[in-house]
Amino acid sequence: MKRKISKPEYAFLKKEFTFLEQQGKLDSKNAQDLLALYEPKGAANFVRLLLVFGAILVGAGILSFIAGNWNALTPYAKFGLILISFILSYIAGYKLEQNYEKTSRSMYYIGAAIYGAGIFLIGQSFHLDHAVYTDFLLWAVGILPLAYYLKDQLLAVFASVFLIIYSFTAFETGGFGPYWLLLLLPILFWMNEKRLGRKGSIFVMLVLLTTAFIVNSLEVWHVDEWISMLIIFAVGLLLALFPVRHYAAESSWVGSVLFGATGIMLTFPFSWRELPLENIAPYLFTALFIVLLIYFLRKDSLPAILITCALIYRYYADITYDFMPKSLFFIVGGLLLIGFGFWFEKSRRETVKRYEE
Repeated sequence: MKRKISKPEYAFLKKEFTFLEQQGKLDSKNAQDLLALYEPKGAANFVRLLLVFGAILVGAGILSFIAGNWNALTPYAKFGLILISFILSYIAGYKLEQNYEKTSRSMYYIGAAIYGAGIFLIGQSFHLDHAVYTDFLLWAVGILPLAYYLKDQLLAVFASVFLIIYSFTAFETGGFGPYWLLLLLPILFWMNEKRLGRKGSIFVMLVLLTTAFIVNSLEVWHVDEWISMLIIFAVGLLLALFPVRHYAAESSWVGSVLFGATGIMLTFPFSWRELPLENIAPYLFTALFIVLLIYFLRKDSLPAILITCALIYRYYADITYDFMPKSLFFIVGGLLLIGFGFWFEKSRRETVKRYEE
């Protein structure tokens, strides 16, 4: 089975194998055999996009019909209609799987959409007493086996999104907390590693899900906000400094987003209001944050450039908004953003140039 890589990576390998062949380090047949082990990924498939949108429209249409006739149906008729639609969608997907893979997948998507929306409708019909967060948990748990069976990246991403929403059960009065994630997080990590082919998008979603779990669990325990933000800052910093082996680029970017966002939040005095040293804490943290950004900038980190731009703009807005004429404020702010964009583009070009050399 060929390994799928991006088109720029495939072009780079082809160029390198040609170079090795010209240098006499590799003969022509071996170069072709090695290149044959790889396959460039195609662009987003139009047929698949068409079928996905078609599945969304069909699912929405079925649910709209059920909702439109909701008052005329008995609770058991509603349940039966949803269940039959769900089962028929999965049967259609299974029957089409052998010869029409993309169409089959759209049938599975319809079934997954009906299943999820059916959870909300049935709960409403039978007046089940539970929070909306539980519905998202059940939806995620229901589509995870389908994602495993189909090896489907999109379903796994949606399941992660639903679990992130579920993690906010921390804000439910008298709630249990998002502790089902202690079971589901390892399962998702295992699926991505062993079944889904180590997808970078799923890794990013899992990092965000883990972050949401940590933050919302700390909320359940009534931990001060500044402690929660410092923990997420530390998690993001570790990912940026020590990227996960198979997800180096994803680790660097998502880690930078985490420590950059929380770092900028921690420069505001209100973030430290529960701390006895709230008057000096933001300034001490800002000084350390700037030193850290300088370290990353010296390593030509593109995310660090964006974080630095955001930090500069944060202080520009904070210092000048109240006393500077609004027209001048927006003009200078726009010029700053243009300058930041030029700096980022210039740095990215230099990084790409060094990589090519």
